Amino acid sequence: MSNAEHTFAPVSGTPSSGVRRGPVVPYVPGLDGLRALAVIAVITYHANREWLGGGFLGVEVFFVISGYLITLLLIAERERSGSVSLTDFWVRRARRLLPALFTLLIVTITYCAMFERDRLGRLRGDVVGGFFYVSNWFQVWTGSSYTSSAEFAPLRHLWSLAVEEQFYIIWPLVMFVLLRNMRSRTLPVIGVFFTVLAAAIAIYTAVVFRTGPIDTIEKTPEQFMSFFGRDVLRTDFLYLGTVSRASGLLLGAALATAWRPWSIRRGRAGANANGLDLLGIVGLVALGYMCWQFRETVSTEAGTEGYALLYRGGLVLVALATILVIATVACH
Repeated sequence: MSNAEHTFAPVSGTPSSGVRRGPVVPYVPGLDGLRALAVIAVITYHANREWLGGGFLGVEVFFVISGYLITLLLIAERERSGSVSLTDFWVRRARRLLPALFTLLIVTITYCAMFERDRLGRLRGDVVGGFFYVSNWFQVWTGSSYTSSAEFAPLRHLWSLAVEEQFYIIWPLVMFVLLRNMRSRTLPVIGVFFTVLAAAIAIYTAVVFRTGPIDTIEKTPEQFMSFFGRDVLRTDFLYLGTVSRASGLLLGAALATAWRPWSIRRGRAGANANGLDLLGIVGLVALGYMCWQFRETVSTEAGTEGYALLYRGGLVLVALATILVIATVACH
């Protein structure tokens, strides 16, 4: 899980006299607090799933925050400089993400080469998938996701970083097109479009998911689907897939089009920020309740089967609760 930037520097290579004054995304301490809670939830889940069965939902919280901040940064740059520099955006993301990723891969390979040589061969695909930020699709293809019983998977967590990085590659292109003729009145329309698209993805996920036990393809063929000619688990495809997990990113982006700190703080929403505190508390309590009540991506109490609530509205509920919290802290 990565952190999105909170500030945006002027477009490099452009004389300062030619850069138009405009908004800069402010530092929002509350977002760091929300990130910290999400990290704690995920770490607790991985330490012992019985402690917090829904701790994995912290990943969805990160997706919503990323969708909000990245979209906010692109809108701010468009308002400030009159355009969006795709090259500058991608260079910044590479500088923030690649050093940490390369360090992780090198340390993991070195450790396995020294102490786990018999497992080094099994690590090859994970390393390649991590290097190219396609770990999520590698895990879908090989069936090595959270639903897998494989004990040795030190890079399994890179799937969420892959989803975010794919978003960072594609989203600036989308926003570059949408913001070319941007007007203040068109941003809410764009936000509605993002919301409708997120709803369509949620409906698609609910339709593709199948209730019932999960076993081999011979015993439960309905739990598998064709993915470029290969049979893969539906739960893997839906939980790890970039498209099926884009609803949280899109809802965060939709919030950014209507809830921009530099606008709301000088408007009536900013003046009445305390009135939003109750909604923020409701959102935070809802997130805590869902992390406590949700149980795994699949349930194994009465035989392995997908956790239906998660795939049929659960992830959207997490995203909506996160939006309430973000909207509150952005006003302070």
